[in-house]
Amino acid sequence: MPGPGRWCCCCGATDVALVAVLSVVSRKFTDAESWVYGGDWLCAACGWAYSTAELRRSVYLVDQHRLARTVVERTELGELLAAGPLPVDRMVVVPVRGRRHILPTARWGHVCTDDTAIRWDDLAVALLTDLRWLRTLPGVRAAMLTDPVPPMTLIRALPADQWPQLLTAWDALTVWRTHPGAWWDAAIALSTPGGTAPATATRRAG
Repeated sequence: MPGPGRWCCCCGATDVALVAVLSVVSRKFTDAESWVYGGDWLCAACGWAYSTAELRRSVYLVDQHRLARTVVERTELGELLAAGPLPVDRMVVVPVRGRRHILPTARWGHVCTDDTAIRWDDLAVALLTDLRWLRTLPGVRAAMLTDPVPPMTLIRALPADQWPQLLTAWDALTVWRTHPGAWWDAAIALSTPGGTAPATATRRAG
């Protein structure tokens, strides 16, 4: 048990077993700047979250009513998220680059990635549905979806009665396309059609 004046510098817990911070992370660990409580100790739960490398590799669901996280494939998760909003007792972790510790700062009802959390509500469901539809169109590649408007080659390839849907969906995704950080890459992974290897769409400069 903690001694006098000791607490978890990440979550602030004081009535649990603690471990030394430097037994979990190195002195070069930059995310420690986000630990609002300060100090030299971590509780066992926070220590596990920061020391388990698998948490930065796999995609998984966390449910308040289950003891273990549920690991899922990206395509399976994309289908689940397109079906409806996340309830407030669930959250999703989608590592993109495997460098950041996402779980310790993940939020209930959100889809969380390397540097951001998206509230998974009806708007998010609609945007993912739009993105998934766009990726079923012939000739659409992940890289072209970073452009603010669809290419003329794509427009010409579609029947004229689909142009309004194409332009509306493409424009609606601006909010995700311009979101800072890794979210767009996560969205691309979640919208990858089944049987296709996930592609990383690198945001173009300018």
